[in-house]
Amino acid sequence: MLVEPILFSYMVAFLTMLCFALGVCFGVWKQAQAKFTWTVEALQFAAQAANVTGDIKEVRLNEGKARRYFEAVMRQTVKDYTLKEFTAVNTGDPVPGGRALAPGYRVAVDVPVAVIDTPLISQKVTIPMRCYSAVTKSYQIKKK
Repeated sequence: MLVEPILFSYMVAFLTMLCFALGVCFGVWKQAQAKFTWTVEALQFAAQAANVTGDIKEVRLNEGKARRYFEAVMRQTVKDYTLKEFTAVNTGDPVPGGRALAPGYRVAVDVPVAVIDTPLISQKVTIPMRCYSAVTKSYQIKKK
């Protein structure tokens, strides 16, 4: 008779810890997804803003200008990040997810995401993010 209340207590404790762990995982995933979206948007802005000619039919890449634009936007949105790589990419170069279909830029950053954001026991996880953005409109890219 005494076994059942103890077993029930263990089950309640286990389910409570499981719900807490799932909540923490969802929070980290949500923050990471938001920061990845901001990173992609910053790269797309930098790619379009650094286009020297302003013409999307004949693109001339300017890696230095695009990097400055990217870093400026990242400082405003993500704030805390480590830039690992920022390179210009030509058509056919390897990029995350395959090969580049148009000239653009490839970036790799490490972004810390808060797991537990409390004053004394703050824990962070660093998530590597890689993305590519072309200096073009989506309707101009044709798959071969």
